[in-house]
Amino acid sequence: MSTQPAYVLDTSVAVKWFANEGGTEQAKADQLLDALGKGECILKAPELLLFEVANALMISHKFPSAKVLDSLAFLRKLKIEVELTNWPTLTKAVELASACGATIYDSYFLALALETDSVLVTADDVFLRKTRHLPKIVSLRLLQLTERTQ
Repeated sequence: MSTQPAYVLDTSVAVKWFANEGGTEQAKADQLLDALGKGECILKAPELLLFEVANALMISHKFPSAKVLDSLAFLRKLKIEVELTNWPTLTKAVELASACGATIYDSYFLALALETDSVLVTADDVFLRKTRHLPKIVSLRLLQLTERTQ
């Protein structure tokens, strides 16, 4: 049985695959994508990721709709385990958001990581500050993909 590390993919990381902003975080995001392609890790995400990526690309990055659709088609082809929204995870997300002062949207990703024994990878520094006391979350900048679970 494989012991690949399992990560929950945050929208802030997935957007880097398309926005091409450069820098360390861009390189780390590309390494994560490469690791997924090589079967060296498992990526999970709530279905909410698809809506957030589309919205971020269209609104924040001013992508035309055709380019947004191309980006979504690329995501669809990846072997990301997209989890449907469920009530227990949403309940946990509300509890986390209340405790941390974060949005329920962001907290849903962390709740999924906690419930699936995965690690949330995010480039959202504001969310990281609010959740720094919690387990199962890592900054994209600090992600060590060379570490393997035993």
